[in-house]
Amino acid sequence: MQKGEHHLLLVWLMLISVIAFALFIGWHERVILLLYLGDNSKLSWAITLLFFIITIYCARRVYFISCEVNVSNNIYSLITHSKRAKISIRDGDVYINDDKKLPDCLLTGYLLDLFYHAAPPAGAARIESRLDNSELIDVLEAKLKNPHNIGWFITDIMIKLGLLGTIIGFVLMLGSVVNVTDFDVSTMQNILKQMSSGMGTALYTTFAGLVCSILTAAQFYLLDQAADELIDTTKHLTQVHILPEL
Repeated sequence: MQKGEHHLLLVWLMLISVIAFALFIGWHERVILLLYLGDNSKLSWAITLLFFIITIYCARRVYFISCEVNVSNNIYSLITHSKRAKISIRDGDVYINDDKKLPDCLLTGYLLDLFYHAAPPAGAARIESRLDNSELIDVLEAKLKNPHNIGWFITDIMIKLGLLGTIIGFVLMLGSVVNVTDFDVSTMQNILKQMSSGMGTALYTTFAGLVCSILTAAQFYLLDQAADELIDTTKHLTQVHILPEL
């Protein structure tokens, strides 16, 4: 099924809208306020800050890849709907049938590299190895997906910060009874209060780490899926419509 223009951007905006609505409900019901006030380690603040920073970074990547997908789909339609489309290079630009200049994008850059890779030196015969463009595909895939590694790294960091908060919470909880010698009513109330505070720190940081890491992973999963679709489109276009004409 043909996807609409800026499909990735629209899906990402829907996800962000759901997250924003959930944050509004959580704030209105004072759940978020309870989360931050109950976390004595303040790691929940750090996890939340990481989430907002990586979401802004993800927004930029979503817009970039969405634009690349749109331009690539237009190029794909232009080439596939042309009878025996002829690819030519002039002044470092790629033309179809000598009159239609392809817009600047990753796919155009890949076609330019593919043309130089496939063209033999002057006076030399063409060789079959020119058809092996797997290394060029790997370069394109790296350009698209390597910037996403920071997102998966931050996702892992969020989980580890949540686990660190869990350990800190248990330390605070157990530390409240280490030096206690008198177990009267007043002392027990203070111990229970401190234990509850430590348990709250452990649970709240774990909750923040898991939720933020899941939401971050969902965003970068969308990015990776869009990048894979763009790579598949590029492979099909070059193998079926470009290389046979070179």
